[in-house]
Amino acid sequence: MAGRIMIRIAAVVAAAIAIAGAGIGAASASASPLPAHSASALPVRAETDNGTTWTLYPGQLGASTGPEAGYADAGEVLSLGSVASFNGITAKGSANLAENIWITDGSEATVPGTHQLSTPVNFSYGFQQAGDTYYMDSGPYAGQTLTLAQVKTDFAGHNVLAWVGIDSPGTADSGYIISVNGQPVPAVLGIVPSAGKVTAFAI
Repeated sequence: MAGRIMIRIAAVVAAAIAIAGAGIGAASASASPLPAHSASALPVRAETDNGTTWTLYPGQLGASTGPEAGYADAGEVLSLGSVASFNGITAKGSANLAENIWITDGSEATVPGTHQLSTPVNFSYGFQQAGDTYYMDSGPYAGQTLTLAQVKTDFAGHNVLAWVGIDSPGTADSGYIISVNGQPVPAVLGIVPSAGKVTAFAI
């Protein structure tokens, strides 16, 4: 089983790299000359969700496997600085990228570790919508759609992180990131189901 999963992951990686082609290198060269690690208050960190657990990694690479549960995601997390200067997330890469905000009002947003999905996260996060609005899925404003101005007011004093990645209902998917808000973040993302399990990775 492990062999089949690795073969499928290799195929997804190869396909995603082929799709990205020379675009990653070209776009990265035209983006900010500063590496993402030095341009951010925190290092770029991979995040994966295999439907059972989610993990924030110490660095930009990560992979996890769990039982098929109808959801999986894989992405990269990087600091955009103070919420006071936040003006939205603009990611370049594959067309299927999602852009979410994480607020540093809880330790799990910045401290690497693995967490059960059955336990709520201890920080606020939301999904970027059209028109610079954010549907909050956790924290004190969960279930509300906040404007950019409200985000700045409601989370004053905190920093904001960008989560950029792909998600699926556990079906196969792949994508790539070139940059986030001008910072080069070259990454290949994949979700690979096999034999009742799903593997999510960011490399």
